[in-house]
Amino acid sequence: MMIHFFTFSDRTIASPRQRTFRVAEELEKRGFRTTIHTPYVLSIANTPWPKKFLLIMQVIRSLFSIQKGDIVFLQRTIYSKYFFVIMVSYLFIFRRKMIFDFDDPVYVYNFFKTKFFSRMADAVIVCTHEQAVWAKQFNKNVHIVHIAIDSAPYEKFTKDYSLPNSRPIIGWLGTGPEHLANLPILVPVFRRLVEQKLSFTFVLIGAFKDLRVYNLFQHIPDLDVRFIDRLAYTDPESAPKAIHTFDIGVVPHLSNGAWYEGKTSMKVLEYMACAVPVVVSTFGNMPRIIKDNVNGYLASSEDEWVERITLLLRDHALRERLGQTGQQTVRDGYSFDVIMPQVVHIINSL
Repeated sequence: MMIHFFTFSDRTIASPRQRTFRVAEELEKRGFRTTIHTPYVLSIANTPWPKKFLLIMQVIRSLFSIQKGDIVFLQRTIYSKYFFVIMVSYLFIFRRKMIFDFDDPVYVYNFFKTKFFSRMADAVIVCTHEQAVWAKQFNKNVHIVHIAIDSAPYEKFTKDYSLPNSRPIIGWLGTGPEHLANLPILVPVFRRLVEQKLSFTFVLIGAFKDLRVYNLFQHIPDLDVRFIDRLAYTDPESAPKAIHTFDIGVVPHLSNGAWYEGKTSMKVLEYMACAVPVVVSTFGNMPRIIKDNVNGYLASSEDEWVERITLLLRDHALRERLGQTGQQTVRDGYSFDVIMPQVVHIINSL
């Protein structure tokens, strides 16, 4: 049996990196045969004619390598109508087993294709309880498999709390231009923290040379801010190396609307895996991961953001306690060692 992965982008993007490329690698370790087909769905969507025709033909050719008894694994493959029509036609004619995976509430913006693949699938894998509720309208065989990380490289860069206290670093890591609606949550918070004469540096990783990201924070008087445009994201140690310099990891996020209610966050797990304490907006799946004042802090208002960051800035022991408990949370519930048996069970059940 071969598991044939089709995904929406390459491994520089977190979702396919963790739920296609890393899952395929982990399955190989467990004795499964896997292959990841190209072109990726976004490549088809973004390529103009007539070059698009060549990519479509490449997809069709790849389907001839799928044998009876193999499994087709579609990871968020909803971004091209051409791929959609080809894959639906193929599955309808040849009746191959298919797993459909999505880790964001993509049905909010791509309802029809997400619904259709969910109906056709022999199993649906989602990331949060809210996504599972939606998928169960169309398929009874729905499994919640949260996005996972390989905790080993993160634990290699565990925050060292024995070092002498220095100016604390509040850090954010992500794709800045994609979070222009979320990052402004921090602006009034930092203004108030600076006015209180609290000493800290803000490090934003993932500005991608976008002036809109720079302008959010550069004009806050007396804020010590540093920007890092991008990391070598295909290097599994690039993020942990950066995160372990943080003293507090922040995840500002809007919470209103169906998209946000069904969301989760990988960067929360990355911070926690390095034993860095987190302050996170109360959105989506976060209350299921973060237990307030146990393994991190949730914040639902500007006042709560200011209060929780202030507590952490002033208390080194509190940062250590929350950071270490957060690391254990990831180790016990969100590492590949925990998640992969669920994936193996789903595959074997088919």
